[in-house]
Amino acid sequence: MIQDDTKQTFKFLAWVFLILVLLYFAFIIIFYKAGNPERAETRELNKIALEKTPIRYTEKTYHLNRGINSYSLKGLTKNHKTYYFIYLPGSKKAFLYPASKGVNEAVIRNKYSVKRPSEKITEVNLGWYQNKPVWEVSSKNVAGEYHYQLFDFKNGKLVG
Repeated sequence: MIQDDTKQTFKFLAWVFLILVLLYFAFIIIFYKAGNPERAETRELNKIALEKTPIRYTEKTYHLNRGINSYSLKGLTKNHKTYYFIYLPGSKKAFLYPASKGVNEAVIRNKYSVKRPSEKITEVNLGWYQNKPVWEVSSKNVAGEYHYQLFDFKNGKLVG
């Protein structure tokens, strides 16, 4: 009698363990597939930037979706000049801006921090909004509320 109970308990535990392992791998596959489109767009962004622009080294990539999905990167040329490249996969349009013709991420972070010193910046992204390049700053205040502000890439002024 005790042996039957022990066998049933081990069998039950083996099934529970097997189900948990299968669920673990199913979640890994689901999350991998969910992130795959963004990884594919980032690969396409890098490929286009390296083939069609003077950029030879990628420093940082950005993603912004404000009605128009845009992927961007900051890169360097052979001569170590900095450029920003913005790609709109929906329309297959791309834009290249020398860093000297715009405001960089550090300036935007500083400008935002001066205006809102109590908020913690969670992310800064470069992208496309209303037919122009913009920086989006995401922040969180002490109450846990998120705030978003857009700054014009070319002059650093607040957008709308």
